[in-house]
Amino acid sequence: MPEPSAVARSEPLLAGPDLLRFWHPAMQQMLFRNLLKAFSYPGESVWLADTDSAVAILATLVDAETTLSDPHQLLSDLTRTRLNAPLTDPERAGYVIVCGDLEPDFAPQLGSLESPETGATLVVVVNSLFNGPCWQLSGPGVRQSRRIRVGGLDESWLNARNNWCSGFPLGVDLIITDQQYCLALPRTTLIEDTGAN
Repeated sequence: MPEPSAVARSEPLLAGPDLLRFWHPAMQQMLFRNLLKAFSYPGESVWLADTDSAVAILATLVDAETTLSDPHQLLSDLTRTRLNAPLTDPERAGYVIVCGDLEPDFAPQLGSLESPETGATLVVVVNSLFNGPCWQLSGPGVRQSRRIRVGGLDESWLNARNNWCSGFPLGVDLIITDQQYCLALPRTTLIEDTGAN
C-alpha cells in the first residue's frame, strides 16, 4: 500500500466512481453502527470497507450542516462535491482529514466550556492499524487498558493530541484509519506511548 503522503503529493487519495456506494442508505446504516462501536470501545479496530475507509467515514458523518477541511488534498473534487460540506481551514473546521505521516501543523477547534461538542473530529489516514509503535490506552470504554499499534503516524501526533485534550471537556476526537479499518480515540481516552513494546 502506498505511503499516505506519497498519495497526497501525486493525486487525490479517493476518487473512484464506486465510492458512491458509501451514500447508499443501507451502507450508511452499517457504517454508522460500526463507527458507534469504534467510539464505544476506544482503540478497538473496526472494519469499515474493502478500501477507501476515510471516505466511508466522511460520507457517514459529514453533510451540508458541517464544515470540512482537507489541507493535504486527500479527497478528489468529486468526493468533496458529494460530501456537500462547506470547506474551510483546519483551524475552523468541524471535521479535518489529514495524512498521519505529516506532523500536525494546525490548531483545531477544541470547543468551549459552554459547547464542548464543537471540538473538531480529525480523520487521520495512516498505513496500518496493526503494525508500528505501541500506545497504551485507558479511560471510559477501555476495559482496564488496551494496547494499539499504528504504522505511518508522525511521532508528534501523540503530544499534539494529548495537549489538545488536556483541558477536558475541551478537546478533539480522533478517528485513525487505514484503507479498511478504523479506531476511535475520543477526548476522554488517556494515551501513553510505550515505544516498540
